[in-house]
Amino acid sequence: MTRSLKVLVAAAVLCLPALPLAAQSVAFESDAASARSGSADAILSHPRALAKYLHLTSAQNTQLQALATTLQTSVDALRQARGPLCATLRTDLGGTPNPATVGTDSINLFNNKAAIRTARQTFDTAFSAILTPEQLAKYNTLKQIAHYDNGPGTDILGECPPAS
Repeated sequence: MTRSLKVLVAAAVLCLPALPLAAQSVAFESDAASARSGSADAILSHPRALAKYLHLTSAQNTQLQALATTLQTSVDALRQARGPLCATLRTDLGGTPNPATVGTDSINLFNNKAAIRTARQTFDTAFSAILTPEQLAKYNTLKQIAHYDNGPGTDILGECPPAS
């Protein structure tokens, strides 16, 4: 055997003990990804996963899809409005801020967040109404696990997109 071939074989033999560790790492990452995709939050935010989890009938699934589309349309429009509202607040906070103007800007952001919460609550109420008692119990448990019923949280204004 040539010298380079001997070095290659020696390197391969030395790497063999590391293979089980590498395989274990890949398996762990795969398990973590599948756990996230099956989390309560992931199920609640994907209508197909929610329909499968709750074993919805085809009629219930059709209603869910319509409710989810309405929710998404409403929330998307409200989220798009947040950017300009946040930009206005940032601008009005510059220099010597006028308290009345800054207060109005803050109220507008608060109302935007409240409208998103209302849209989600409207979806939740309408969706809950089409479920059987068993499905409703599973749905409510899923919401508790995902902490969907925590209320408005500590940030009354909500998230603002980064300044451009």
